[in-house]
Amino acid sequence: MKKRLVFCFVIFCMVLSGCAGNQREDQKTGPLEQEDARQEVQDGASAAPSQAEGTEPPANPEPTPEDDAFAGRWQAVESPQYYMDIARGDGDIYTLEIVWAGASQGDIVWQAAGSYDKTWGGVAYTGTKYEDVVKEDGTIDRTPVPEREEVTGMVYLEDDGTLHWIDDFDHTGDDMSFEKE
Repeated sequence: MKKRLVFCFVIFCMVLSGCAGNQREDQKTGPLEQEDARQEVQDGASAAPSQAEGTEPPANPEPTPEDDAFAGRWQAVESPQYYMDIARGDGDIYTLEIVWAGASQGDIVWQAAGSYDKTWGGVAYTGTKYEDVVKEDGTIDRTPVPEREEVTGMVYLEDDGTLHWIDDFDHTGDDMSFEKE
């Protein structure tokens, strides 16, 4: 029940974040115009320094990719054939590659990208599920799984540092926990 509630909330957040994107752009233009007008008044009225010159850097800087809690290789505790690689890009953007090594014909791979969701304390992602099929000549042919060309889910950390995976479609990550290598 909790996982379904989390899933519904994740979808709800994704919808809201899509809607909020346009508002953020509108909000960004408003204060810039006000700041320009304020600067014109200051330039004409006095030679006092602007507020932008007196700002200090934030007290808590953004974590670098090297010290990020999510970034790195994670190994499934219950099923050693599962592992995931998470890399942090710019800002709160992450790329994920989740692999089920040694499936019947080859590996199953989920490749996704997402951003950190402060409300849920995890990375909500969208991506594609692939099958890696080993051909007779030894080459690997990676093809999207047709019924799962767009997958969504979330990875989140427990207080003990264990990573959990919520796969919204196949529920492959149900009852799986990952430890950082």
